[in-house]
Amino acid sequence: MPSVDIVLPELGRYDATANHTLLIRDLLVADGVEVRIIVERPTRRDEAVTLLTDWDADADLVILQHAIGSEAANEVVKRRVPVVVNYHNITPTEFVEAWDPQLVSGLRWGRAQLHQLAPLAIRGVADSHYNAGEMREARFDDVTVVPVLWQLPEQVQPASEPSDGGGVVLFVGRLAPNKCPHDLISALAVLIETRPAATLVLVGAAASQRYHSSLVSLADRLGIADQVQFTGSVSEAELTDWYSRADVFCCASEHEGFCVPIVEAMHHGLPVVAYAAAAVPETVQDAGILLGDKSPTTLASAIDTVLSSPEVARTLRSAGHRRALDFRLEITQNLMRQALSDLLGVRS
Repeated sequence: MPSVDIVLPELGRYDATANHTLLIRDLLVADGVEVRIIVERPTRRDEAVTLLTDWDADADLVILQHAIGSEAANEVVKRRVPVVVNYHNITPTEFVEAWDPQLVSGLRWGRAQLHQLAPLAIRGVADSHYNAGEMREARFDDVTVVPVLWQLPEQVQPASEPSDGGGVVLFVGRLAPNKCPHDLISALAVLIETRPAATLVLVGAAASQRYHSSLVSLADRLGIADQVQFTGSVSEAELTDWYSRADVFCCASEHEGFCVPIVEAMHHGLPVVAYAAAAVPETVQDAGILLGDKSPTTLASAIDTVLSSPEVARTLRSAGHRRALDFRLEITQNLMRQALSDLLGVRS
């Protein structure tokens, strides 16, 4: 029986990389592969893991999940382990230098490790062609694209058509400078000039307290604090509830390696408005409104178009549903199987 070790810093709860890792494990186990998950620190007691300090690195294949500088990646480099690097992208430091200096070192370390891993890699696996381009720039020779593995949840019933002057605008993701929720707050201030009852819901934990405070202050300065809701981290059930209550999903992010929440929103029937940066156009394709600039006026106008036109909203919902089907688990798992099968001697 072939064996695989999947190595990553931790299995965080409600974390896309952790869920992706568990779905790779399930795929490989179903194919008759023995799998261990190797972590730096135990964070989920409901999953069997081996600590990095106890790792013997004797599996037939090692898969490293790489999204930030880590001791996990450092151990692979130090041991000179032949490895499949599954790259989820690393936020450029310029987005966070002013807000979270401690994080900067981890991001720089991760970028440096990407280059150190390239000569050890027997294959690179990237979530998107955007990420694959970065791997090739780091001198990975063999790179294949496999979207994030994700189990489509049960679809929710979309919200009814917004009332005149209303509408719930939703963003899901870490409240981080690169994801630019500050631009959504500024856009809401413009939107409420024509839709005075519109609200913005920001679902996700703050990347830093300093940045979170700046978002709260911005909403206060613009006089819209009562119309901006910060939920913090939420459970899967709470997240599903927010998708059911929203009228439009908006993403102003300047750096995404894939953006799972966009696919979630499309799956749940939410029209998507997004800034066309990094991997976002690749994920959305023609299933949403992609914007070439994200001034408050441009964002507000696009959101208002969706909220004001039931026909536009229906067209986007239909297109989004179709696009989300491209990321069904059976499709993405089969792509991952094809990416790994020749390395393990299992049938693809």
